[in-house]
Amino acid sequence: MQNNYFYKWIDSNKDDEINSFKECIDSYIYFKKDAFYKTNKLIKKKPEFNAPKLLKIVLLLFSRDVQKISLARETFKSISTDEVNDYFHQYLEIVNLWIKNDLKNLLNKLELIIKDNPKDIFAIRLFHFNNIFLGIDSKFLNKHEEILSKWSENDQHYNLLLGMTSYAFEENNIIDKAKLLALNSLKQSSNDLWSWHALLHVHDNENNDSINNNDNFNKINWSIYGPIKRHIWWHQSLILFYNQEYEKSLKLFDNYFSSSEIFYLDFCNACSFLLRLHYKGVDVKERMDKLKDYAEYFKNQHILPFIDYHLIFYYLYYNDQDYFQQLEERMEENYLENSFKENYINYLKPIIHCMKTNELLNENIIKSQFKYLGGSFAQRELIFLSLIQNTKYKKNKSDLISEYNDYKSVSKLYV
Repeated sequence: MQNNYFYKWIDSNKDDEINSFKECIDSYIYFKKDAFYKTNKLIKKKPEFNAPKLLKIVLLLFSRDVQKISLARETFKSISTDEVNDYFHQYLEIVNLWIKNDLKNLLNKLELIIKDNPKDIFAIRLFHFNNIFLGIDSKFLNKHEEILSKWSENDQHYNLLLGMTSYAFEENNIIDKAKLLALNSLKQSSNDLWSWHALLHVHDNENNDSINNNDNFNKINWSIYGPIKRHIWWHQSLILFYNQEYEKSLKLFDNYFSSSEIFYLDFCNACSFLLRLHYKGVDVKERMDKLKDYAEYFKNQHILPFIDYHLIFYYLYYNDQDYFQQLEERMEENYLENSFKENYINYLKPIIHCMKTNELLNENIIKSQFKYLGGSFAQRELIFLSLIQNTKYKKNKSDLISEYNDYKSVSKLYV
């Protein structure tokens, strides 16, 4: 069944414009690397058409990059609001909040859109991928279950929702349900990389590398996709790491990692993977050195605590005291004025103090699994492993290992 919910806000009734915009939306929804090119091309061809300008803003903001946010702000100013409907105005409010880095209010606004339009896959994708950086908790899961209950398996994009809900279940450690939904999604269609990603999260918990023998996975034309493909390969590297196949995991890492692209997730994934190997005694200095341009690019931006905790452990590797001396002041200039204030004060700041002064980390912070610093458990695993490696307090170390083992059944293989 065709899903027209997320086309109600388009400011055009011309078939050629609507069809061209649908192609842009389709590229965005399926993580294709041509999404930005197609959207820009349509803007140049139809300068009075506002919908592609809104999509361009979204694509720029997904970069989590201060320089791209400046471009998003310029594009926002170019939108003419005279001919757009109330639905479009709601999206304008959302991207304006996003430009201000106010993700909490952004999510509240998206929930209102989804409540009125429960099959708006554009809004649901925005909700899903922004919520990840504020904490994937039981509320995140409950919201996905609520949305899923409004859908039918005959609805267009139903498999996308299955993949997102699978991820929500896995992050709440309900692995059997997560696996069922991921497999159901991929049974309907194998074209959603996020559903493959959800399945890899399940395999991560199972220490399972069977995806390497999956015919549909091996048929994927990776050349058409953007950075998400490198995140998927990162997960495959992790499974090799968990199996202590360090040379194989490094070979895969070297094949997919490119320092020519400055993208936040590439830096975070690379840093996280290499530090794991470092903690196992593998020499990764040459590869870590190649990340310096990334680190320098992002270290003063402070857009997401998620990026910053990767930077903290990156610079800890080099024992860079200058970085730590300036870090707290710079962060407070940013985070105390936006929606990450509580996340910073309650979670990130104590970690910085722990690294600087060897203070004892509060047990409640450990029990939170650091989820309100953003990212999946596989990504926050870096926090656990780095603190276990660097803490001087036996109680902290035992608490960290205990909480970690309670969540991750295969962790005993390498912690």
